[in-house]
Amino acid sequence: MGASVMVTARRAQRLQEVVAKCKELGNPDAIFGYVNGDMSNMSFTEHLIKESTQRMGGLDYLLLNHILSPNLGFWKGDKDDMAHLDKVFEVNFKAYVHLASHALPALEKSGGHIVVLSSFAGKIAPPFSVPYASTKWALGGFFTGLRQELTMTGSNVSITICIIGFIATDNAVTAFGEIQNGLPLQRIIGSAASPSDTALDIIRGAAAREEEMYTPFQKTYITTWISGVCPSLMNYLIRAIYSDV
Repeated sequence: MGASVMVTARRAQRLQEVVAKCKELGNPDAIFGYVNGDMSNMSFTEHLIKESTQRMGGLDYLLLNHILSPNLGFWKGDKDDMAHLDKVFEVNFKAYVHLASHALPALEKSGGHIVVLSSFAGKIAPPFSVPYASTKWALGGFFTGLRQELTMTGSNVSITICIIGFIATDNAVTAFGEIQNGLPLQRIIGSAASPSDTALDIIRGAAAREEEMYTPFQKTYITTWISGVCPSLMNYLIRAIYSDV
């Protein structure tokens, strides 16, 4: 679509593969590059925004998509759970806040857009992933409040929060295909949506500057709507599904 793209993750080799694919598919005049680093390092977030903005000459979209995968299982509140909680909040919440904050000056200049990939777990928290779900709820609170403040100050920066269901990415299929605590989680969550279809939905929602978008729509929006109307029923159904093994 003519966009210049900078991508980031921890694995340089994987990033090189993504950049090569971007160059194959993208505009020959566009800029494609990567910066590898660890999102648990808050100083890296500032470096990433500076490096990306300098190399591309500005910033129109900031898409926040990284996560630390959940440790699936019951919350016990022990030392290991607490350590994992701290790490999850560093990566899944604080890094999002730091990246958005560092990017705001460049986005103000371009009238740009922040795209936050949240989760169905940020609307209806399931069992066995309490730390993960809590970060997604925190993202909704922070970026919804930030959107209000940007509107109040007359900013042209907009924010789209994407409510994503179970998607058939390599990491997700591996994580949810494992059996934890005797629960076949892939079967519980159901069939996964296509990554490419999901990516296109996100692009459409961001381009339209939607405040919230849901994908797959039926599995996320309708379930969330039912939960809002009758939360007790939805909570009962979720417990029943996770117990039916």
